[in-house]
Amino acid sequence: MRPLDPLDAVSPLSRLLRSAPGAEVRAELDRIEALLGAAGAPAAAPAAPPLPGGPLLAAALGFGRGALALREGALDAAVRLLDGAATAFGEEGAAEARDLARCEAVLARLRRDARSACASAVAELDAIAGAGDGGRRAAVVAAHYRATAERIAGDAAAAQRTLLSALRGSEPFLDERAQILNSLGTLYVTLGAHGAAEALLEHAAELHRRRGDAVGEAIAYGQLGAAALGLGALERARAALQRQEWLCARLGDAFGRARALTFLSELALELGRADDALALATSARDIAAGATPPLRTWIAYAARAMGRARRDLGDLGAAAALEEAGALFRELGHPLGEALAAWDRASAEALAPVRSATPVALQQPATSVDWFSAAWALGSLGLPSRVALLLRERMEIEEAAPRLENGGPVSGGGIRERALAAAAQTSPHVAVQREVELVYDRPDDLTVVAAHRTAAHRNLGRLAALTLAPPGLVVAAIAASGLHVCGLVLPSERAAAACVAHLPGLAVWLWPSATAPAAIGGDLADLRTALGEPLRAALALAPAGRVVCPPFAGDVGAELEAVEVGALLALAASLAPGELRLDAQLGWNREVGASVEALGFVVTR
Repeated sequence: MRPLDPLDAVSPLSRLLRSAPGAEVRAELDRIEALLGAAGAPAAAPAAPPLPGGPLLAAALGFGRGALALREGALDAAVRLLDGAATAFGEEGAAEARDLARCEAVLARLRRDARSACASAVAELDAIAGAGDGGRRAAVVAAHYRATAERIAGDAAAAQRTLLSALRGSEPFLDERAQILNSLGTLYVTLGAHGAAEALLEHAAELHRRRGDAVGEAIAYGQLGAAALGLGALERARAALQRQEWLCARLGDAFGRARALTFLSELALELGRADDALALATSARDIAAGATPPLRTWIAYAARAMGRARRDLGDLGAAAALEEAGALFRELGHPLGEALAAWDRASAEALAPVRSATPVALQQPATSVDWFSAAWALGSLGLPSRVALLLRERMEIEEAAPRLENGGPVSGGGIRERALAAAAQTSPHVAVQREVELVYDRPDDLTVVAAHRTAAHRNLGRLAALTLAPPGLVVAAIAASGLHVCGLVLPSERAAAACVAHLPGLAVWLWPSATAPAAIGGDLADLRTALGEPLRAALALAPAGRVVCPPFAGDVGAELEAVEVGALLALAASLAPGELRLDAQLGWNREVGASVEALGFVVTR
């Protein structure tokens, strides 16, 4: 029995939750509650139709209210109501309805508490799935929501495996199958496999439409918009996002509307329509702020879009809006938002002297604006296309500035153009059709490809960001037999390094010279763990070293200046396993060396 089944004889609530505005669903819930109250009133009260199974009806009513609260983003209320419904179903011996209500309560906690809820969510969902027949609906839903927890926790490979298992089990349950396709498409958007995501989400949207499930259809179109953006198909993205916004407006879905309007405002900015962008972003912020509880992530993103639109319109209040967004992203611990806010600050600082055009402003050196921090953060998130946009904006701002007194150009000429072109090479999506084939035929292979590509994009983004860094690099030549496995050569998401060269058994990593020695040692220790064997490394300081240009497809490495690696590679190959040889120029004292030795290395000088 599903949680709403006891109400089917007296109410269309199940259909309304999928397709009706919140006010209409709430009115129906109130009508059911009135019927329940009348059925339990004394005989002298007005006659009411008999409602057999009163306790089950009450449990179903509580579940319905919880489902609406979950849909509308009232997550505290959703947790309370869904937990109560699960308890009530359990007391009536309705095990399947109880477990389905428990699953929805877990989902509400995941949305409310994010990563802090993941471990307990997986444990509870595993218990639900293992409590009975693995082919029952509750087991499929539990597997689906377990994958949600794994995705939130950052384990994309585990999430895909779980979702594919749930998809196989969902054949008897078409409604659950459509929801799982939504989640799988969302995962592939996160992995950057936009072609696979688009194929799955188009299928999901059609299934939802056929079933009259406007809620599921809105989710599918929202992610279709994100996939189309990833593919560079702006008009396709706009059509999908407008469909999501229309559906969510009908449903009273604050989260979906705020998301769609924010994305649409970003599209308008990309198309040069700052006035439209400001109106869209203002609506998104107002909707997000009016939700209970307020949707703070979308408030931050909408505030950022408002600030950018006001900046493009020449509004002096833009900086305050951008700072508001940045402060909220920092408070939320949102790494992408923080990186975008850092980009906004750099852009605003660079534009100020251009617009004032005062003599003092014209003499301000371009290096005073910190573009590098934002570029590095975006590159470390595996978003070289965003780094490319940052590089393009920086060039456009500096080219718009008057020339210096000596008549020299503000921009770096051909070198900067090449750096931008190299960072932008990830934007064409020539592998889309292959992704679509893999997602149906060999999804495990798609995960491997997507994970490796994400690591490569992250490395490319970091190398592109390093073209903005001040001179000075720490260089490590690394030797280990396991370095023939290409995927293991690239620094991880947590690392502070970028890889510039790789040969069988050898690799060269770089760090900005300001990187803490503990971070460098930690990166090498993580590489050793990934390789499963001791490594040998020779570290040196290149005081004037810098990355001139990241590699183009087919290049053998980044273009470097004032960096010598030949002798360093030979030295690394001659070291004993586990040995780290430090160049005296690094300036690492004995205490620092001891901290690196504590990571399991033998430090020599």
